Amino acid sequence: MFHSKLLPPLPFIPHELVVEILSRLPVKSLLKFKCVCKSWLTLISDPYFIKKHLHLSTHSTYFTHHRVILSATTAEFHLKSCSVISLFNNPSTLCDDLNYPVKNKYRHDGIVGSCNGLLCFAIKGDCVLLWNPSIRVSKKSPPLANNWRSGCFTAFGLGYDHVSEDYKVVAVFCDPNEFFSESKVKVYSMVTNSWRKIQNFSHGVSPYQNSGKFVSGTLNWAASYSLGSSSLWVIVSLDLHKESYREIMAPDYEKEECSTPSLGVLKGYLCMNYDYKRTHLVVWLMKDHGVRESWVKLVSIPYLPNPEDFSYSGPYCISENGEVLLMFEFDLILYDPRDHSFKYPRIESGKGWFDAEVYVETLVSPLEH
Repeated sequence: MFHSKLLPPLPFIPHELVVEILSRLPVKSLLKFKCVCKSWLTLISDPYFIKKHLHLSTHSTYFTHHRVILSATTAEFHLKSCSVISLFNNPSTLCDDLNYPVKNKYRHDGIVGSCNGLLCFAIKGDCVLLWNPSIRVSKKSPPLANNWRSGCFTAFGLGYDHVSEDYKVVAVFCDPNEFFSESKVKVYSMVTNSWRKIQNFSHGVSPYQNSGKFVSGTLNWAASYSLGSSSLWVIVSLDLHKESYREIMAPDYEKEECSTPSLGVLKGYLCMNYDYKRTHLVVWLMKDHGVRESWVKLVSIPYLPNPEDFSYSGPYCISENGEVLLMFEFDLILYDPRDHSFKYPRIESGKGWFDAEVYVETLVSPLEH
C-alpha cells in the first residue's frame, strides 16, 4: 500500500519581514515578483514600499543598485548600461542595450542628469524626456516654446522638490546675442506636466555648463559673469522649493594656472573640478552645501602623456576605497590615488562613449506623481 508523506506547512512570515526582504532586492527581481500573487503586486506597487526601496538603494554603500548609462560614439544613437560595482571590481563588464523611448536614431539627445532612478534627456533644446530605464517607463514634457535664434542654447537641470514631493526640470534659456541680458528661466513640474516661468538669472550671468547639478534640494550651475570687459565665473544655486537663487563661493584655488572649472556630484555632494597646468585634474568636494569653508580638495588625478590633448570627463563616482571613475579619450578609466595607478575596465560589446551618467535602479515612475 502506497503511503504519501505530507509536506510540513510553510512557515508563516510576518508582513513586516516580507517588506524588509523585498525592499532590498534589485528592481529586475521585483518586477518578476509582481506576478507571484496579488498581495505582492499590491505591496511592490505601493508608494510607501517604492520610497523605502528608493532610500535603501540610493544609500547602498557598495553601489549594489547603481548603474552607469553610456551614450555610444556611433552615427546612430545607442545607449548601453552596465553595473558600477562590476566596473570597480572586474576587469571585464557586461553591458545591456537600452531601448530609448524616442525614435530618432540619428539624433543624439543629451543626458541632462539623473535623480532617484529617473534619467532626463534634452530633446533638441525644446523639451525633455523623463525616463526610468529600470522599469521602462517614460514621459515627455510639453515644448518650451522659446524664441530660438542662431547661437541660443538651453541649460537644463533635473532635481526633486522634497517639500512638494515633485520632480522638477529647470530650463535656463541663454541668448549670447544679448549681452548683459537676463537668462530666462522656466520650471517643469512632473505633477502638473507643464512649464511655467520663474525669476530669471541675474543680469549678465549665463550658464556655460549645460546641466545643472542636483544637491540638497538645489540645482547648481557653473556660470559666466560679465564684469566690464572681463568675464568671471560663479556658482549659481537655485532652491527648487523656494525658487530663489544664491551664489555659492568657490574654494581658494589656483585660478591663474587652471582651466575654467566645471561642476559635478560625488557621494551626494557638490564637487568642482578643473585642469591644473594641463598636468592634473583637481577635484574639490563641498561637505556642507553652501558653506565655503567646507570645501576640501578630494583628489588630484595626473594626466598621462597625451599627444591628442584630450581632457578627462567626470568624475562620475568614487568608491569607498577612493577609486575614481572617469572618462578619457571616449573610454571609462579608474584611478586609484592610493598607489597612483590606472585601470582600464573592458566593457563587453561596446567601446567609445560620448557621455555617461550614473543612476540608481528604482521603482520611481514618471507617470505616478
